[in-house]
Amino acid sequence: MTIILGAIGILLGLITSIYMLHINIRELIIKHNKSMYIIIASSVFMMIITVLLYKRYGLTYQFISLEITAWLLISISITDIKYKEVNINIIIFSVILGVILLVINQNIKWYESLIGLFGIGGILVGISYITKGSIGMGDAYVIGVTGLLLGYKMAIAILLYSLVLSSILGIILMILGKVNRKTRLPMVPFILSAFIIIQFMQ
Repeated sequence: MTIILGAIGILLGLITSIYMLHINIRELIIKHNKSMYIIIASSVFMMIITVLLYKRYGLTYQFISLEITAWLLISISITDIKYKEVNINIIIFSVILGVILLVINQNIKWYESLIGLFGIGGILVGISYITKGSIGMGDAYVIGVTGLLLGYKMAIAILLYSLVLSSILGIILMILGKVNRKTRLPMVPFILSAFIIIQFMQ
């Protein structure tokens, strides 16, 4: 089962990264551009996370929720880094999967998921609107969907960790003269990093 899930992880990373980067496979093979490295990295990363999640949680609904979350964050990280945008199609698809899980999984407390989606996500959307983008609208959507999949408590934890991580890196880069106070770092990779820390390093 581990080998099968690892293969599924690679396939998910492969298909998703090609879709997110809008790549023509024939051109990719012929030209060998830098996108090849992104595709390989995301595929291997997705495989590793899939296997680790399976080892920890087994083939359970919790594993499925975490796997969808990992796939969401890896996928959105690609476009956040490369294009500084969040793919709304991935967000919508993840919401659909999250709602299906709510229906079929009796272990998920529906109100915790809805608080995560509409409460935490809604508050961040409101803050983004009021402050004219101090928090990216796309980042708010990502945290909201994470709340739907994992519950509001996990969404809050991931949000706090990601803010700390982004602040630390931002300060380091400012000291090194790589960025200034007006520079906006892509947030979703920090959300992904926070997710990984909470799941595997505690």
